[in-house]
Amino acid sequence: MITALATHLWASTLFLALLLAVVAVARKRLTATARFWLALIGMMKFAVPGSILKPLMKSAPQPIRIPMALLGGGLTSSATPQAPSIWPWIAAGIWACVALAVILRFALTRHRLVAFAVRTALPAEGREVEALSRARRFLGIHRSIDIARSSLQEAPAVLRIFRPLIVLPTHGCDDLSDGELESLLRHECAHVARHDNLIARIESFICALFWFHPLIWIAQRITAIERERACDELVAGSADERDTYLAALTKFCHAAIAPRLPGVSCMATANLKERINHVMNYETLKQHSPSPRRVAFIAVAALLLFTVASAMVGSDRLAVSKDQPYSIRIDATRSGDSITLQGSVRDNKSGNVVAAPAMNFQHGARAKAGTNSDGLEVELEIPPTSSDRIDVNVTIRRDGLVVQTATIAIRPADVAAGQYSGDPISLSLKDADLRDVIGTFGKLTGFDVQVDGAVQGKVTVNWHNVPWDEAFESLLRENGCTYRIERKTIYVTKK
Repeated sequence: MITALATHLWASTLFLALLLAVVAVARKRLTATARFWLALIGMMKFAVPGSILKPLMKSAPQPIRIPMALLGGGLTSSATPQAPSIWPWIAAGIWACVALAVILRFALTRHRLVAFAVRTALPAEGREVEALSRARRFLGIHRSIDIARSSLQEAPAVLRIFRPLIVLPTHGCDDLSDGELESLLRHECAHVARHDNLIARIESFICALFWFHPLIWIAQRITAIERERACDELVAGSADERDTYLAALTKFCHAAIAPRLPGVSCMATANLKERINHVMNYETLKQHSPSPRRVAFIAVAALLLFTVASAMVGSDRLAVSKDQPYSIRIDATRSGDSITLQGSVRDNKSGNVVAAPAMNFQHGARAKAGTNSDGLEVELEIPPTSSDRIDVNVTIRRDGLVVQTATIAIRPADVAAGQYSGDPISLSLKDADLRDVIGTFGKLTGFDVQVDGAVQGKVTVNWHNVPWDEAFESLLRENGCTYRIERKTIYVTKK
């Protein structure tokens, strides 16, 4: 579960960072509506883990042939099962407490705001009701919208989701002409038409769940700013409407000190000076920018691509469960029609490798192999298949009794012809000293092997007619080591 969560966070962070980069780079070429959707869809990726598509991926005949391993498999392939620890539970408890505190803070703030606005509300004047009616017709809104005056600092603003309430400042609209008042209410009605309060609630919930992630808060700040500018774009359609709306905005500049609240669409939360400049330049920007719908469609398509790709490459080669006694890892390489499997079985309690099953077989043929060590028998079975994906059925028996089974879907990595040219070796060891095993390769090959002091541990290996350089690389890779060859000396160090 921890590995799946880390993979989801990694993929979501990458996706959000890419969309925020597009917003920053193409800022002067995109409308506020387009920038809003890019930031919002980037946040939504955190709510759509690739693991939800895992069941649908089991029957996929072919992998996606693009370099998407970083989206899902890059983290899992190096995962190392650890002995049970209390620290993950402590971390989960801290996360849950902070997330709950953030959610309660948002909810209480909104509740107090709405309660205060309703408690201090005064009936709107007749011209304000008529202006609201004209604004609704302009935007094609058929649902009812309440309007009132209030001493609320955030006014003008839209409160509530299901029964929207537009609150105007108690005396703030007296100086506005009928046209300016209508343009102001068009902006607030635009929030209702766009369902901004509902979207903002979803944003605040995602921020609460991922409170530790700085990009989430940056994206929410961007959506809050671009949300207001997007409503400005809906209002300032023509030159006359733009001038009228700018006049109304100017008269409300004094209200720009109100705090920003999640789930409340409030005119005073955004920087009005930048908004006025945006409205003045919007007509030119609109002519040279792509359609916001097209931008949103491309962003949604990218989100689906990332999600599907992370589901397809997510957890091949590794089967780990805290409820099972062993963790199983399988690596596969292909050379022509020949496929080599190298596995490792690790005890979840001790963290030690207790078996290293291996086998060679021809692609498409049924194959079966096993290894037995100290009463622990590990059996690998490959059903015949014509696809690139291989389902490895693993059965683990202790003293003849089945203690664990698993099916690991894996796609073998292609090995170029001639990549491994060493003489084949056969070697079977259990709980051997890693440094001694590495030194054995020096004796087999005639190389002088120099091992760094940080290289320590116990290993279990089982090779049968495997090129020595392939076995050597596999040993070092599984134990987090790397090497370099200088003349007749091999230097082995920790990564």
